[in-house]
Amino acid sequence: MKKQILLSLLIFMPWLSQAQYNRCGVLIPSQKSINKVKEKQSSINSFISIDEAANYIKRIVSQVPDWQQNFVLQERNGINNAYAHMHNGRRFITYDNLFVEALDYQTGTKWASVSVLAHEVGHHYFDHVLDREGSTHSKELEADYFSGYVLAKMGASIAQAKAAMAKLANPYGSHSHPPRNQRLAAIEKGYNTIKPRKVKPRKKSNPYSGNFYTQQSDVRYVNVQPRSNKVVQATWFFNNGQKVSENLHYSRTTSRGAKVYYNNYMQNTRRVELYFFRDGRVREKDIDLKKRRYTWFNFSRH
Repeated sequence: MKKQILLSLLIFMPWLSQAQYNRCGVLIPSQKSINKVKEKQSSINSFISIDEAANYIKRIVSQVPDWQQNFVLQERNGINNAYAHMHNGRRFITYDNLFVEALDYQTGTKWASVSVLAHEVGHHYFDHVLDREGSTHSKELEADYFSGYVLAKMGASIAQAKAAMAKLANPYGSHSHPPRNQRLAAIEKGYNTIKPRKVKPRKKSNPYSGNFYTQQSDVRYVNVQPRSNKVVQATWFFNNGQKVSENLHYSRTTSRGAKVYYNNYMQNTRRVELYFFRDGRVREKDIDLKKRRYTWFNFSRH
């Protein structure tokens, strides 16, 4: 019996050692695939340069009505991944050139890497990166839906839209990424949607609501929600996990058109003012009423 168990382990261990998935649930390319790409033996390499990758990104973004690219594309080899994220208040898609070219080599179609990039664009379209809480099953399925929708508009077949996930996605999933069958279903749903439920022209967001991020050392962002025509609720989220909420009252409109909301605190010895500009910028003015000193902080949506 022990010999049979040992034999089974010896048979399956090579397979287990090769089945390594990155943190996005995609099979890491084999060394053979990487070598093929490096040797330029594949005739279907997609991203010869960052400029070519950027052109694909532009094509992807152009498929979505009333939306513009709101992130920076950057290449970083050696990470075996492509992922959407935020850094220092800015949005990014970071990708490994060898990784995406190897996806095309393994699947036999350039649509594999295009679908992976479209998936990451979907994360930015749905603002998944703003909460900075990482991947969840619902976020990943929305991004897969977006990928299927975009590739259909770009002219890919349903098989081409599914190529990367069908061959390389983790069949069992993980705590952060759903299993392969669910991801393929989401891609197909997006592909077959003529007027998608969520990918549609966006209404202009309320300039005085949402998350506004800063590069302060202790504050991550402030969330603002209107309560009435004259009151907004501002909640500051700190890097140490704490949060503070205040109701701010309308004070005035500046000569530059910024609407100012304020609140006094610490027994009226300090005042905080938020300035909402028409272009979406937010500035915070912290005032020491006793010493008559103040400090400015800048916030933005991205």
